Amino acid sequence: MSKRTTTEFVKNTPVNNHRLSKIAAAIMLPSSLMLSMSSSVVTAQEQEMLETDIEKMVVTARGRVENIQNIPESITSFNAEQIERAGIKNFRDVADLTPNLSQLDNFRPGLARIQIRGLITPQVGDAPLAFVVDGITASDLEFMNQQLFDIERIEVLRGAQGALYGRGAIGGAVNITTRRPTNDFEAKVTTSIASGNDFRVSGVASGAVVEDQVYYRVGAYRRDYDGQLDNTFLNQKVDFHEENSVFGKLSIDISDDSILDLNARVTNTESGLGYYQAVDADTVEDFSIQVEHNVPGLDTRDLAEFSARFSHEFEASTLELVAGYSESDQNGFSDGDYSNKESDFDGFYYAGAQENILKVESTTFEARLKSNGDTRLRWAVAAFAQERTRNSEFNSYDDLAGNQPQTRADFDESLIVFSILDDNTSSAWALSTQLNYDLTDKLELTAAMRYDTDDRESFDPRYVEDTFEKKTFSELQPKFSAAYQMTPDTLLYGGYSRGFRSGGFNEPHPDISRTFDKEISDSFEVGFKTSVLDGNGTFNFALFRIDQQDAQITRFNGETFTLENISVDDVTTQGIEFELSVQASENLTFMANGGIIDSDIKTFVERPELVGSSLPHVADYNLNLVTEYQYEMSSDIDLILRAELNHNGPRIFTFDIPDIESSKQTFINLRATFEADVWSVTAYADNLTDERQIEDLVLLDNSVVSMGRFPNIGSSFGVQLDYNF
Repeated sequence: MSKRTTTEFVKNTPVNNHRLSKIAAAIMLPSSLMLSMSSSVVTAQEQEMLETDIEKMVVTARGRVENIQNIPESITSFNAEQIERAGIKNFRDVADLTPNLSQLDNFRPGLARIQIRGLITPQVGDAPLAFVVDGITASDLEFMNQQLFDIERIEVLRGAQGALYGRGAIGGAVNITTRRPTNDFEAKVTTSIASGNDFRVSGVASGAVVEDQVYYRVGAYRRDYDGQLDNTFLNQKVDFHEENSVFGKLSIDISDDSILDLNARVTNTESGLGYYQAVDADTVEDFSIQVEHNVPGLDTRDLAEFSARFSHEFEASTLELVAGYSESDQNGFSDGDYSNKESDFDGFYYAGAQENILKVESTTFEARLKSNGDTRLRWAVAAFAQERTRNSEFNSYDDLAGNQPQTRADFDESLIVFSILDDNTSSAWALSTQLNYDLTDKLELTAAMRYDTDDRESFDPRYVEDTFEKKTFSELQPKFSAAYQMTPDTLLYGGYSRGFRSGGFNEPHPDISRTFDKEISDSFEVGFKTSVLDGNGTFNFALFRIDQQDAQITRFNGETFTLENISVDDVTTQGIEFELSVQASENLTFMANGGIIDSDIKTFVERPELVGSSLPHVADYNLNLVTEYQYEMSSDIDLILRAELNHNGPRIFTFDIPDIESSKQTFINLRATFEADVWSVTAYADNLTDERQIEDLVLLDNSVVSMGRFPNIGSSFGVQLDYNF
């Protein structure tokens, strides 16, 4: 069997065989998967193991084939079938099914706030996790919030993972693998219509350019969504979204031992922007209050991503070279005072509009070399380099007719009150190594180390000499773990790992501190994985503690009108996680996972009154329950019923108003799918009970608007059709 044919057999067998599909759904969704060399290639020997061990749900977790329950890490994994059955369309859908992970929306699409195990996303700076797609590490949040389609596998690794993924992985890592080109022709079309005139259509085709040697995969996606939230002053929707995306892949078997993969994706979006609702302490959760801006918000983004990956299998090792280029151009214009009131100069209230312009450009290169074979000592080494420029511009405009409808065309440069410009560059590189050693047949020891360094510069291009700042942030990130296979069905493990988030520079202003320091997280974890109910289920449990130094958080400085990162000196987070899956019968599967987080500020020199509080955006707990039932209606058609419940604890949103805490939230999603060999029809209800929640809350502190609240969308009902050619 050729290398390509074997790969296709491995990929397609568990998805197309009903019995294996049910086993996969029972085991993989709540289970753990560790990826030490993300997107590493599988050797020929390991492919043979995949063929013989496919029913054991083995995975290429640490760059080699391993049973998912034998890996000493907390990772939630979703395969292609689970992604389709759960209706996963974006990273937020992934977060909603993962313990101690959440995503909240705010001002614009590229600024989603991600929280993982109590570590948060500042509005200035980097996310608390590494985000890797087909081996390319995203350089910025801008490249994380896109539609997910044609995905083969998603893995969420929790806990500091600097030794494996480098800077940014202070709370964990996300690895996404898209579907590979195939030798045989295949094609699929998906279309859906839902609430808010939400129309989506996507298509994918794959096959051989040269049989058994050169393969392609191409696809396109379009979404046209009118929106569901109202601006009552302008009588129009504010949460609209239009997205168009195309991608192409080319895979070339250069020889029996060498493969070259080329990838490209281009996306453009137009979205509603900054639709905050004016509330106060008494109405913060009164969702009858609507948007009442006089300036409609519009955000446009153009994204382009290109990558190449070359792999060569030697007799004792495999070499992989990965290179990527990404760019994002974003421009947004919206209401600046979140109201339709005219200026009141005596009351120090000024009607205005705001413009946000951001351009991000990055190049990435990584070289990886790993040992082959299932030997007692397994090793891997890697080198990484990334260059990034991030140029931002903020313009505040005077709204001379604050109580009249205005558009972008009504504002010209003469109305600019002030501007903040920041040209920011990052030049980073890293070296890493990992060793796995089987001390005995039951005891495995792992040691990994990575050194990252990041040279950063920042300046206002109008006043380079007065605003230029430069600093290097670096850190050595070790990782140690031990895994003891107590019985064939039970694994005990424990470990320590360090994560590092680079420091940087606040927006130029003479009255603020320009530099914010790097953030360090030290994670300690113990846990176990075991089979239950005579092998018909799995139960995994982890207990963890994270010590943060200089935790990064962003605040709006009302005196300088700048976004400013400040450091919380010491934070200790403790928590638990569990994942349970039970195949109750041939047709019925139960899944549950959840976590509890105790986030505790130990030292905060700038705000000592907040000692004992939690960090903003951190929910006290979350619980996810899933039930899936598959019924054979005939020899050709199956009915699949799925119900999800997602329950989240309360959280605060900003240190400016730490006494305001959200309510508990419960979301229910339902899906019913009629599935045949080549087609399926799904009816779904997302957020069935129309649960409303605060996504973001900001203190405006003026005489007219006290706070701005960013709301969630509410319920959505839809129908989806899939057809395979």
